[in-house]
Amino acid sequence: MIVCYKCGVSDEEAKLYSTFGKYICKKCLDKRKTGRQGHSGMIYDPNVKEEDFYDNSIANKKLYLKQVPKSHKLFVKWFIEHYPESKGIVGRQINFLIYSYGKPIGIIGFASPPLNYKKFNEFFNLDESQKPSENAKLFLNNNVFRIVHTEKNLGTQILKLARQQVYDIYKKKYNQELLGLVTFVEPPRTGALYKADNWIYIGETQGIEVKRRGETWTEKSYIQGNKKYIYAYKYKNQIKTKKENSIRYSNIKNAVNY
Repeated sequence: MIVCYKCGVSDEEAKLYSTFGKYICKKCLDKRKTGRQGHSGMIYDPNVKEEDFYDNSIANKKLYLKQVPKSHKLFVKWFIEHYPESKGIVGRQINFLIYSYGKPIGIIGFASPPLNYKKFNEFFNLDESQKPSENAKLFLNNNVFRIVHTEKNLGTQILKLARQQVYDIYKKKYNQELLGLVTFVEPPRTGALYKADNWIYIGETQGIEVKRRGETWTEKSYIQGNKKYIYAYKYKNQIKTKKENSIRYSNIKNAVNY
């Protein structure tokens, strides 16, 4: 029997909707609505100016990650301009504005991963008898990484700093330890940045994309999209050797730097 995760009503008593690994009834779904328009509460404003978010208190720091909510105006602006077709961020998440000497230079974020990817289950040695939604709480997807103002080797430095901070923040915020991180890289990028930070290339997607529509965003359709490379990082007991990863990475044809 399936029940609403909010009120406990069963599917025999009311129609339930599947929303990102959980089930919810129409009554609770309506209560959850905020009335705000935008991308899952991320309201885009093209007039936001980055200079309004300078921070003199960190003007002496070459790199600094400031944790912000997904609704932060500059984070939203840079996120939506990077992913104009995005419906926003849902699920568990940790988002940052990237600063250099007090100036915002980009964004990086980590959010709940797609459910029940076989490659993820194998890489993290997950218990497939457990609910996919529970397994998905054990790792995060680096869902956005955009450097607006960059310089040589800056991306690798930021990625290392971010993965170090995310582990501690996640444990404190959700009272759970992360096994690791994953990310999807769309060609022609090859993920060289992630490889340089000791992430493991674990294959590529089938290119199937899920589209959500309808008043409650529960209507799903599947379309053929672009295949993406998948990289993963383990915080503990990392995969065997760099040599193994180099062999996998060399199989990506027409490799170019990130």
